[in-house]
Amino acid sequence: MNQVLQENPFLKLDPLKAWGPASFDMAFPLVKAVNIRPGMRVLEVGGGLGHIATTISKHWNVSVVTLEPWAENGNNEIQAYAAEQDVENQVLQLKIEAQSMPFADNTFDAVISIGSFEMIGDQRPLALSEMIRVAKPGSRIGIAEPMCQPVPMPDELVKLDTEFSMGFQACFKTLDWNCNLFASQGLLVTESYYFDEAYQWWLNYRDLRRISEAEQELITLDNGRWISLGLLVGEKRV
Repeated sequence: MNQVLQENPFLKLDPLKAWGPASFDMAFPLVKAVNIRPGMRVLEVGGGLGHIATTISKHWNVSVVTLEPWAENGNNEIQAYAAEQDVENQVLQLKIEAQSMPFADNTFDAVISIGSFEMIGDQRPLALSEMIRVAKPGSRIGIAEPMCQPVPMPDELVKLDTEFSMGFQACFKTLDWNCNLFASQGLLVTESYYFDEAYQWWLNYRDLRRISEAEQELITLDNGRWISLGLLVGEKRV
């Protein structure tokens, strides 16, 4: 296990399989910050294609319930990937929204969300309250995702975002905004920072050419002024 913690298994994943900027780059720091250990039951909000849940299950020997509400009915791609990696019995994909979860109180040993919490938009407070409810006392809840710097969005980015309805203004919040949200719901913030590599990771994401030309242009024009990536972890008080 010490060897696993020293090596980053997410670096071996194909970046083309990530659903957002730097999802795999942010995963290892988040896993360490929420203190995932063997035998835990972990909840992941936003499963994507299942690569993060599967990697955590395989390398940390935990079980992961991963929520992917956008999965098409009958799409078991996450389960298929878990089976391919021989952890099919440790990963469970559910088409459920974080705002309304059927789990009992105090079910999970850790809760994570990578590149997904910001997409919940105005319902983030409700989703966070549910994430806290299903977490065990003393466990940690962490997010790693697109955020914005604490400055006004540059005018040219506002114009692009509005014209092409990209939703950056609506979804991206500052690290302080997220910290205040965590604290307002009773969590003890244990770690919070912007990634130093954030803009380079955005450029890498742009260069994959999997997003619209308008979004590519917005990333280029930003030049590291407004868009960023951040990590935040809070602990549920006992």
